[in-house]
Amino acid sequence: MFLGIDHGTTAIRFANEVGSCYEISRRVAARLPSQQILSLVAENLGSGQVDLVALSYSMGDGLTSIVRLEDAANRGLISQDGAGLHQGGGTQVFEAIRASGWPAVLLPGIHRASRIDPRFRVFSHGMSPEKVGLAYGVFRQGCASFIVCDASSNTVSFAVLEGRIVAAIDAPIFAPGLLQGPLDVQAIRDVDEGKLTANQAFNWGGILSKMGRKGLDQCSPEERHLATESLALFAAMEISALLLLCRDLGQEDVQLFLAGSPAKEIEPRVSALLGKGVRPLEGSAAAQGCAWIAEDVFAGEKSILGIAVDERVQRGREC
Repeated sequence: MFLGIDHGTTAIRFANEVGSCYEISRRVAARLPSQQILSLVAENLGSGQVDLVALSYSMGDGLTSIVRLEDAANRGLISQDGAGLHQGGGTQVFEAIRASGWPAVLLPGIHRASRIDPRFRVFSHGMSPEKVGLAYGVFRQGCASFIVCDASSNTVSFAVLEGRIVAAIDAPIFAPGLLQGPLDVQAIRDVDEGKLTANQAFNWGGILSKMGRKGLDQCSPEERHLATESLALFAAMEISALLLLCRDLGQEDVQLFLAGSPAKEIEPRVSALLGKGVRPLEGSAAAQGCAWIAEDVFAGEKSILGIAVDERVQRGREC
């Protein structure tokens, strides 16, 4: 079995190469001992031999290649501090995989040191490692040039051209998600005045957060309509920005995808705004893509979407 792990904003998702998926909320995962996490994965995905795990963890900004878990310093991070909610669930899963004895690789995020369009290196971080899995899932299904906008708790978009990741727009940069979003002028003032930290401003910078709501299920019909209309508009704007980049790089014909829990709800509006069809992806898509990365790395693939596979991965298998 090949196992992929999507370290999402609110949940950890596990998938195998044949499409089965299991999800644990990050809050629950934070309270579970390693052995229980492994037992739950085995119960839900199969208890056979695990040939390779492809794991995503946090921002992945300390890596530029796919490495063995044991070769990743500081869990693949420059710093344990970063933008987002820190609940401990991802760390518990990371430690469970490390303790399992299963062979595992750690995926990098896309950031300033990555091999992307150099103009995008003005930003320190583009996307977290699970988005590499999301991209690979689309690629493995026969699409070489595409844009994905993952719009849910936060919004992250990226472009892949001819099978290579060329750019990514991270959640603190452009489009707000439902809960998290970039710092506007008022947020900057609040941080400067000591009313909240920058990370708190990011975590409370989303569309619903500004409305005083924690989820779409708390909204009145009018509030839900406004929230999804806003999410759809900004998702379309972010996709449009990446379409401009693709055109500049000589690619006019790229396919468009939406990911995230509201993807199917906002797809008609995003498609209408863009004047182009956008296809929604399933919630398990990132974990499934990570599982396919594990499968192809195990088979000897030396590069995934332009990201090198560290030579110690294959050397370790041969030993």
